Amino acid sequence: MESFLGVWCTAMSLAFIWPQVWRTVRHDTTHGISAFATAHGMVGSCLWLSYGIGSGSVPMWFSNSQFIIAQSIIMSVLLRHGRIPVRTLAGFAAVMVVLVAALMPLPLAAFGWTATVVSTTSLMPQVVHVARAANMHAISLLTWAVTILSATSWMIYGWVIDDPIMSVVNYFNIPMMIFIIYRASRWRLANGVPIIGRTPPVPAGG
Repeated sequence: MESFLGVWCTAMSLAFIWPQVWRTVRHDTTHGISAFATAHGMVGSCLWLSYGIGSGSVPMWFSNSQFIIAQSIIMSVLLRHGRIPVRTLAGFAAVMVVLVAALMPLPLAAFGWTATVVSTTSLMPQVVHVARAANMHAISLLTWAVTILSATSWMIYGWVIDDPIMSVVNYFNIPMMIFIIYRASRWRLANGVPIIGRTPPVPAGG
């Protein structure tokens, strides 16, 4: 059961972000995506990567490695659109280095709980952004649907291996993810954008 769940969680984590990458690159738009949340989330993923390596959890470190790659592609579009200054991104990188250096002498659990806090708080700017955004064309509903499934799977995996660190973060994240997909769905319906299927391109400047 544990092995199956590990493979399943890894598969979900490998799958969920790529529809968002495809939509961002294909439409060349970042409407609805919070640049701050994206950078914040990359810091969290680096901490989860460290936790996964330290704990010997292949599903954890492998899934976060590819997530960092995917987020880097999205970040490159955000940078090209001028949505986040280079100095701000450099600041996030510096924070990540400081956090890792400060946590290295501490027990491994310190990485996990810090990653939990960073990952949970990284969703908050995205929630605020979609609550206020007038345009959410860039948000991939498929990504957020699979993200909810992935988070639920990791929560169950944490229960199975008796690792509360893997589970607790999703008690907070799943409700926020549901809100994001709800708001993005409402925007599509209100603006005549199909919930499923091909969507018209957004004007440049996204």
